[in-house]
Amino acid sequence: MHPDDDTTLTDDARDVHDLSAEENADLCTSCTRCCETVSIEIDAPRAPWEYDQWIWVLHHQNLELYLEKPERWYLHIEAPCAQLDARGRCKVYEERPVLCREYDPRGCERRAPLSDISVWFKTAADLERWLQEKRPAHWARLLAHRRKNSGASSGGAVLAAALVQLAEPAAHEPATKLPRQAGRPKPAAR
Repeated sequence: MHPDDDTTLTDDARDVHDLSAEENADLCTSCTRCCETVSIEIDAPRAPWEYDQWIWVLHHQNLELYLEKPERWYLHIEAPCAQLDARGRCKVYEERPVLCREYDPRGCERRAPLSDISVWFKTAADLERWLQEKRPAHWARLLAHRRKNSGASSGGAVLAAALVQLAEPAAHEPATKLPRQAGRPKPAAR
């Protein structure tokens, strides 16, 4: 079977586990895309603070979001697998994870565009623009959330408190810990 012969690929009803190592290698010739990214399904944001957190995430490099039909949200991470060697071959192929074993290269995005994807957010601005256009009520609630939590009405008090917190290293949470949101349960003590 030739990897570019779409009719043969689409007519091949065999289970992915029935493909030989040679067929897999032919299908994946000079491509390691599935080993360079990770996509994780996330809960669909609904509350303003949830949108705000995902906007924050999109300000970071190599992190993107996309939406599949009907409505499934994914965090997409550009991060090559540490098990790829310099030639793009898997160093742990015989012991690779089940997720890798079950990946079917016949449905690779190189051959069939991911038609279930309805929108892709590469930047925070992409998500904000989409909210404005497609979900104006959510956008309005996000803006209200930002106004309420910006500290703008309390003048310099918020800025002063932030500067004191920066000056006292033990007084603040690590940057990697997201603040607890109103309405969310407090984490259990350790």
